[in-house]
Amino acid sequence: MGNVTVTTAAKFIAEKWTRKIEKPFYKALYFADLVLRRDELVSDSGNKINIPFLSSYDARDKSAGTAVTYDANTETEIELTINKHKYLALIIEDIVKVQTHYAVAEAYRDAQKEAVTRAMDYDLASLHASAGTNVSGGATVDDADMLSIALALDLADVPQSERSGVVGAKVMGDLRNVNKYNTYDNTGKTGTAVRKDNLLANVYNMDIFMSNNVVDDLTNTHNLFFHKSAISLAVQLKPTYKMEDSVDYIGVKSVLHAIYGVAVERSAAFVDLERNS
Repeated sequence: MGNVTVTTAAKFIAEKWTRKIEKPFYKALYFADLVLRRDELVSDSGNKINIPFLSSYDARDKSAGTAVTYDANTETEIELTINKHKYLALIIEDIVKVQTHYAVAEAYRDAQKEAVTRAMDYDLASLHASAGTNVSGGATVDDADMLSIALALDLADVPQSERSGVVGAKVMGDLRNVNKYNTYDNTGKTGTAVRKDNLLANVYNMDIFMSNNVVDDLTNTHNLFFHKSAISLAVQLKPTYKMEDSVDYIGVKSVLHAIYGVAVERSAAFVDLERNS
C-alpha cells in the first residue's frame, strides 16, 4: 500500500516567504563619534593636514644682576594624510527588480553603507600600534588593569573629561564581573545583572563602549582607551552613492564610497589594553 507523503506530494505544498528581508546583526561602531574630527579642513581639496604642536617650556630662576635666558624650542607637527578610499560596488540586474516583491535595492544600500562605515571605524581601531602605553590584560581584564590605564592617562596630564574606551565583548564580560563596578553593595545602584541596560557606563572617568570591531590579531584583542584629542579623523568625502544604468548587464550599477584619513595626534593620551583572544 502506497502512502502519500510530503515527499510524494512535494509539488502540492507551498513554500512561504517573510514579507521583510532580515539583516545580520551589524557590529556596533563608535570610534568616529569619539575622536577629534577635522573634516572641514579638507572639505574642498587637499591630501594632507598639518597640525602644528607647541612644545612645553619650563620657567627659569632669575638671579639678580644677570640677564634672562631666552628659550626657543624647535616646534613639531603631526601629519594627517587623506589616503583612505573605501567602497562597495554592486550590480542589481533588472530581472531581479522585476521578479521580486522585496525592496532589494534599499537592502543593498544599507549593506553598502554599513560596510564602508565599518571600514572607517576599523581603520581608527587599527591605530593601536601608535598607542603611547600598552597594558597587558592577559586572559582576564580586572580592576588593576583599569587602574593602570587611568594612571597612564593621569601621568600624561590628560584631562579627566572626554576620556573613552572601546572594548570587545570579552573585555566587557570581564568588566561586568568586577564587583566594585557592578554590585549594589559597592555602588549603591542596581547591579548590572538585573539592571535593564546591563552595561558599564563609566569606570574611573572613562566612558566604556562595547564593539566587536576592535582589532583581533589572533593573539590579542586591542581594546583602546583615549582622550578625544588623541586620535583624529578627517572625512573628505562622506559615504556617497553613485549609480548608473548598465546596458551591458541590463541592470543598475551602484557604488558607495568614502575618502578620509586617520592619525594619532597625542600618543601619550592613548592606551592599548591587550587581552588574550
